[in-house]
Amino acid sequence: MDSPNPRAKSKITEETAYEGVYNYCHSAYDWSIAEDNPDIMYLEMGEETETEYQVIFRSYTGTFVYFHVDKSSGTTRLTEYVPSLGIEEDAGTIDLYDYLT
Repeated sequence: MDSPNPRAKSKITEETAYEGVYNYCHSAYDWSIAEDNPDIMYLEMGEETETEYQVIFRSYTGTFVYFHVDKSSGTTRLTEYVPSLGIEEDAGTIDLYDYLT
């Protein structure tokens, strides 16, 4: 008999949303360029709705990646926005649980 899936039962909190996105960003993006100037890359919480948290990553290039974290499932939709070019596009999805320790 299989044990119940712990992912299905645990609800994502604001803290776990931030932690998972933080871990993802540090594995997916090169932060070494920001070592001498940490203000050029950062992560912050965005808007919260009843069903999702938004976590915002700003790259040193000026691009923003918006992480829309589903509170019940951990499925996280990514949207990239380049303000200087006015371009916004979907950038895929990740499972937040893959980036929580």
